[in-house]
Amino acid sequence: MTTSRSIHRLRSGVSTWVLAVAIAGVAQQAWGQTVATTEWRHGTTLSGFLGAASASSDTEVAFGGAVGWELTPHFTVEGRGIWLDAGPRADAFAALLGARIPILPARPVVPFVSGGVGVYRATFDQALSEVPGFYQRRMMSGASEFRGRTFNDFAVALGAGADIFLARHVALRPDVTVLIVTTRSDKRAVPVYGVQLAYHFESHPITPAGRPIAGAHDPR
Repeated sequence: MTTSRSIHRLRSGVSTWVLAVAIAGVAQQAWGQTVATTEWRHGTTLSGFLGAASASSDTEVAFGGAVGWELTPHFTVEGRGIWLDAGPRADAFAALLGARIPILPARPVVPFVSGGVGVYRATFDQALSEVPGFYQRRMMSGASEFRGRTFNDFAVALGAGADIFLARHVALRPDVTVLIVTTRSDKRAVPVYGVQLAYHFESHPITPAGRPIAGAHDPR
């Protein structure tokens, strides 16, 4: 049952990813009809994520999405949700709010660092011996198994990556994020790594004066 659930999640994530790549291809063709520029403008970003996480002793599938608000060339506020298959009969979800700080934002490849805070929710439905020690230590001593248990913990996220622009509005965003899940007396690191496909919505896209759009009809 666990295997089929993981396969279903992987298929769903891959289907979403394929659709996003198709959209990127269309955007790439449309880019030929606009001005290829890296000029920064205020805007909003929307992205989908597919990757993996080391939430247990094994590497599991991770996927999610994010929305960002580009306030300045070097500061973006971002909300992000990440779903993780945390192991046999276990699930996890992280909801984060933080900032992405681009470095050298005027270039086609824009490296960045990121940080944020939020909630990490983990649910287990398995024998106690299969639960990571971070959670075992908070359960009743002497219990060998249980029907289910959910934990909501404070989490800090630290990450780095880069926007690789495929078109004026579309970018691939490989990144690595470490979720540091904490309690008052303990902490646990959950590395998450993968690739996002991001679309940049400009608040006021314009064509600079003197630079005609490729393929546009010249009335003269």
